[in-house]
Amino acid sequence: MKVKASGLIISILAVAAALVLLIGDDGFCASRTIRIGHIVHMTGAYAAGQVGINEGFLDGVEAANLHMKLPAGVRFEGAWMDGGTDTSKSMTAFKKLTGGDNPVVLIIGESTPVALALKKWFIKKQIPSLEGGSGQELFNLPSWTFSVPSPYVNELGAWIDFYTKEVWPKKGLKRAPRFAWLTWDIAPGRAQITDEAKAYLTSKGVEIVGEEFIPVVPTDVSAQILRLKEKKVDFTYGLMYYNALAVVMKEFDRQGLIDQVDVGMTYAFQPQIFMKTVGNLSRNVYVTALSPPLESWGRVCPPVLEMWKKNRREGLPSPDLYLFGFNKALVACEAIRLALEKTGPDKLNGQAVFAALKGMKSYDMWGAGNAVSFGEKKRYGQDSVSLIRLDDAKLKVLGEYPTPNLTKYNWEK
Repeated sequence: MKVKASGLIISILAVAAALVLLIGDDGFCASRTIRIGHIVHMTGAYAAGQVGINEGFLDGVEAANLHMKLPAGVRFEGAWMDGGTDTSKSMTAFKKLTGGDNPVVLIIGESTPVALALKKWFIKKQIPSLEGGSGQELFNLPSWTFSVPSPYVNELGAWIDFYTKEVWPKKGLKRAPRFAWLTWDIAPGRAQITDEAKAYLTSKGVEIVGEEFIPVVPTDVSAQILRLKEKKVDFTYGLMYYNALAVVMKEFDRQGLIDQVDVGMTYAFQPQIFMKTVGNLSRNVYVTALSPPLESWGRVCPPVLEMWKKNRREGLPSPDLYLFGFNKALVACEAIRLALEKTGPDKLNGQAVFAALKGMKSYDMWGAGNAVSFGEKKRYGQDSVSLIRLDDAKLKVLGEYPTPNLTKYNWEK
């Protein structure tokens, strides 16, 4: 009997010890693995321009577990699926991530067209989305879709401001600069072509001379570039991945336009791979970027460099893409951390994370990008870009510039 009693006491003590480990500082059971979804496009037309994003996402989640102050027993887990650059495949991924015994409380996306197709489903499922794309229709309320970047059309505004103040005056030409859109022939590529953007260009004394559209996977773009040449374009703006712009710049070179036209690109671009692909043909390309270059990570965002080295990511072709995945993971984890402060782990759900995102202000992602602020109605985070120039096959950071609101919505009302 004494032996049995001793065994019983030991068992009770063991259970009690286990319970102690599961009890947080506030006295509730805090053990929980919180899953964060990621629909990334590893196949299809977007695949070449998304290599490294998922590694950055996973490392960002790991870094949050290491460095964020979370309730005892709580940890984040990244759960990714391939969207295949396809709405139907991405919808299947959405259903799997939001189903099961432990559904995700937030999904990070990497495609404006997919995000537009799934926008109503996020509302219906009451799961917030943190999107890598930034087309303004994503943010037309009601919307549970948030985006780290400033809308594409606002980034165009920053490029116009910079070009008319810093670039054009140095050319010494006594006429209005001529502008054309040069962009992918898809929804995010056309997202900067709005009445508001046209009015802003005109207000800055710019002459708009046209629009040229590039296929997602281009082969021959000679006709588009010839039309730009005939219109004597001075500068352009648009969105496309590095592999598409590489074809464009080679045609620019063939037609003698490399040093005649300044090419502006949105953040959805991969400058490191692009420079390796076209070399010095990149010398008059500018990017409205969102994040610091690799060379400065040790100074401005040490935890990112720590994970980059720890998980041996140096072989990835684009640090920019890696950081693009990393910083969205940090925004997601910070929103969940803020929600946990109000709900505790046992009551955390998509609604709580949605409320936390709306309340996020000036979150700097540990230095991994320009500050992010959302609002009750404002669904995009960044209000500035870091302009960079690709010159002599090197990144030259020109500074941080505000993005004027050129959307058709007033987020303050």
